[in-house]
Amino acid sequence: MTNEKEEAAQMDTIETDPIKARRARMLKMARANKQSGELSMIEAGAVMAGAALLALAVYAGGKYLLDLIHSSQFKSEAQMFHTGILNATQNDADFSAEALTILAQNHAFDSAGSRVASDKSSVKGMFNGTVTAAVGTLTTSNDALILTYPVTSTVCSLSAAALVTVYTQVTVNGTTIFSPTTTFNPATVATACASNGAMASMALWTTRT
Repeated sequence: MTNEKEEAAQMDTIETDPIKARRARMLKMARANKQSGELSMIEAGAVMAGAALLALAVYAGGKYLLDLIHSSQFKSEAQMFHTGILNATQNDADFSAEALTILAQNHAFDSAGSRVASDKSSVKGMFNGTVTAAVGTLTTSNDALILTYPVTSTVCSLSAAALVTVYTQVTVNGTTIFSPTTTFNPATVATACASNGAMASMALWTTRT
């Protein structure tokens, strides 16, 4: 009887005090939510914040993984272009008679698939830029075929070290990052790849030596 009287007295006090009554209702609702497995507003907010942070982490990691994939694809294509050029010109004394259309007709760029125009007049790169080919001179007249390929600055940085093991000379946005007289330097690559904003122009020199 004593406990019942005390609880009744507490209820009377709560009913006469609107602030205490509001607190009591909130406490009752919180207990009910916890018992039913529902989250409180604070708990729900914490869950949503955690989900947002997780989404940001996935986005950041996803971009890096995508850059790695694009870099790998570009390196593979550039290496196949190099092989294709050498195969298409193996009977030439030099590259003086070559042009992109002739090279495409002789299947130098078949690895690009549908990005080679049906009339062989142009080749589109992986990043929607136009690939060009021009005859150049490294040591003797017309001894080089220069393939210019637009890539993203990130792919440029990630690919450069591999490409200098394939091509005789590589320039990025006009800066020579590797040649018979230029030692490869990662710091030079980083500066050159970023020197033109989001995109970089890589000039890849094919020679017979």
